[in-house]
Amino acid sequence: MATKYLRRDGVLQRTEEGARKMRARTSDISPKLRSVLFLIDGERTLGDLLDRAGSLSDLLHSQICALLDLGLIDTGSSGGPSGAEDAPDATAPITRKNASKAQDLPPIVAAKMQLLLRLESTRSDEIDLLGAELLDAKTLRDLAFTAKSVTNRLAMSVGTERSQKFWADAKEILTAWRDLSARDTQ
Repeated sequence: MATKYLRRDGVLQRTEEGARKMRARTSDISPKLRSVLFLIDGERTLGDLLDRAGSLSDLLHSQICALLDLGLIDTGSSGGPSGAEDAPDATAPITRKNASKAQDLPPIVAAKMQLLLRLESTRSDEIDLLGAELLDAKTLRDLAFTAKSVTNRLAMSVGTERSQKFWADAKEILTAWRDLSARDTQ
């Protein structure tokens, strides 16, 4: 299946095959593509992800296109599964570009991106401060300690339920990256 266009307001979601590959300890996709697959949560639009990637947006776009071509993700309706009010208005199609220049994201960068997305979903008033703490982490181990600290501070600002959801997601993300990093160094 060849991908020509993606809409910025298209919500990206994992296909059944993509979900299966996420659950599998071993996978036939690269660890870096697997990390991008982690970012696809069925709630964020392509535009959301690209905006958060900043200067790495071209790279992220090419990796998302690769996942789409592999049949691991699909585009849903615009505005999120529940018509999320924070979905962007941009509807201009984005053409695939620089797909041949795709490189892999370092695990720490991808893990930070995923944690920042989860942090944003808590709707805490302290997102900027807490996000800066996550960004300062230099290793996955350091990121885990920081994520736990952020969780404790979130409990005070958004409540225990939302903070525990953040921590559950953080543990899943960090464990997966630890396992992938360990496998890559063997």
